[in-house]
Amino acid sequence: MERKQMINELIIFSMRIKSYLFRHLNKLKFILLGVKLGKKPLIYNKVYLKVGRNSSIIIGDNFVFTSGNAVNPLCRNLYGCIATMPNARIQIGNNVGLSSTCIWAYKSIIIGNHVLIGGDVMLIDSDAHSLNSWDRRNSERDRENRKSEGIVIGNDVLIGTKSIILKGVHIGDRVIVGAGSVVTQDVENDCIVAGNPAKVIRKI
Repeated sequence: MERKQMINELIIFSMRIKSYLFRHLNKLKFILLGVKLGKKPLIYNKVYLKVGRNSSIIIGDNFVFTSGNAVNPLCRNLYGCIATMPNARIQIGNNVGLSSTCIWAYKSIIIGNHVLIGGDVMLIDSDAHSLNSWDRRNSERDRENRKSEGIVIGNDVLIGTKSIILKGVHIGDRVIVGAGSVVTQDVENDCIVAGNPAKVIRKI
């Protein structure tokens, strides 16, 4: 029993060392790639970061991003992702926490203050491909005809694990999105939504 406990403590210690190193490396990477970081960011483990040409990523104070097997068990071995395509914008407010989240902006994704986003959540403001099968046969035509529409997440929002927020969605303040939901339409303030497609369960 003592041996198992010792091994467990060594594993935890090594993970903490890894997280500590990645915190500093990630901060440097974000800054070097032109991301505007607020005060006291904590970015754990490996994160996929892509900043497209003429695009911008602005992140507020006290930003926490856990990725991979660091800190949060819900992250498992999934790496988080923040990516902008050319001329796109991502803006994240103050006191926002992400867990292996994928934020992929073709146009605009705006996240308010005091927002918590659970493990393996995806926010994508585009169909990524044209809905026309003929267009998809040609990569240039496919790019030109895909549809994109900005996403806005309000303040004090909680988004449950494995949810997907699709293009054009505006989520109001103090909304709770149930785990595994697919949000395809706007959500008004102060309510709980869940399901595929997500529907209002009740007002808060």
